[in-house]
Amino acid sequence: MILRAWLSAALLAPTLALAAEDGAKLFERHCAACHQADASGTVGLAPPLKGEHWTRLGADRSYLPTVLVHGLSGPIQVGALRFVGSMPAFGAQLPDEELVLIANHLRGLQGAADAAPLTAADFTAARAAAGSPPATRLKRQSLLP
Repeated sequence: MILRAWLSAALLAPTLALAAEDGAKLFERHCAACHQADASGTVGLAPPLKGEHWTRLGADRSYLPTVLVHGLSGPIQVGALRFVGSMPAFGAQLPDEELVLIANHLRGLQGAADAAPLTAADFTAARAAAGSPPATRLKRQSLLP
């Protein structure tokens, strides 16, 4: 029994490491130009994707898949900073498997790596829900004080 658990962990570890590496590469390719490689954001254009506000946003498991699938547009506030960029909808450009890798890489940057990983089912649900960039902004506003 212990041997089986050890073997499972040994076989899974390279897969998890590969997924993390792939997520980092995909984040760099699709997100870092605006949000920076460390997810710190670009003043006035793209908000940071980590920090205290993500504690509330990340508590809603559907929020990040919704943003990645449907995009977000309209002004948003993070603390004292205002952002007026437009987040593209990646739902038509990237398959769920790649969106999952990006999202879980981002959750690692946010310090939420211990939370249950997002899965393709989370993105399937986001795709099935009607959405638009302005609707995503309204969802964001409902999650923040």
